[in-house]
Amino acid sequence: MFAFSSNKRPEDAAFVDELKRLDGSKANVTFIATMTEPENSHQPWDGETGFFDQDKITKYVGDLRTLIYYLCGPAGLVKAMRSLLTGAGVDDDDIRTEEFTGY
Repeated sequence: MFAFSSNKRPEDAAFVDELKRLDGSKANVTFIATMTEPENSHQPWDGETGFFDQDKITKYVGDLRTLIYYLCGPAGLVKAMRSLLTGAGVDDDDIRTEEFTGY
């Protein structure tokens, strides 16, 4: 399983430490986090930066059309990721979504 997470700064990211511990464990989880504003952080960040795009995701998963996706987050993020995936040839039946509103 690949778990992608995008936040502005490390201190804004929920469960990052827990997900990092799962990365490479016997749970067979690869955790990839990116920070879009690491320069505004009080914590150091040496991972991915910027927004997820097709190239950044492909770097980790290979052919995007071979997986099933579960997208969750703010409506704008979910919409953008769905558009990215369908534009890359992922079948809409292979994308599940849940939008979080109110924040």
